[in-house]
Amino acid sequence: MIIRGTTPYHNFILPIVVEDIKAIYVTYLQNEEVILNKSLIEGEESDSSEFILANLRDLENASMEQLTEEERNSCQLTLHLSQEDTLAFHFYPAARKNIAVIQIRILTVDDEAFASMPINERIFGVLLDGVIPLEEEDEEQY
Repeated sequence: MIIRGTTPYHNFILPIVVEDIKAIYVTYLQNEEVILNKSLIEGEESDSSEFILANLRDLENASMEQLTEEERNSCQLTLHLSQEDTLAFHFYPAARKNIAVIQIRILTVDDEAFASMPINERIFGVLLDGVIPLEEEDEEQY
């Protein structure tokens, strides 16, 4: 679910360990238009608060023996969207237009490329549109 004007965290389980990832691209599409394209590329500077990448074996409290083979070889990608990011989506009166399609693409250190199946998320509007101001002086604009 994507609610416009909020700051959600989207979590994805990827069938690859962090050490094998060279680049990740997360693309959000709405009505055949790219709304957001987030990337995390090895060696390039990026906003580290947007992406959190961790191996499942490091997140679990269980020992390695208790994890399945799949869990030992997977990681979790957490993507934090900003208010501006979610306000980029449009909310339409027609429910069929309020769907975002998300796809993740990965390039490994061996230069192998993978893509996830498309993920559908419903978009919801808010009654008072816009970014919630961080400082008191900004509140005068509303």
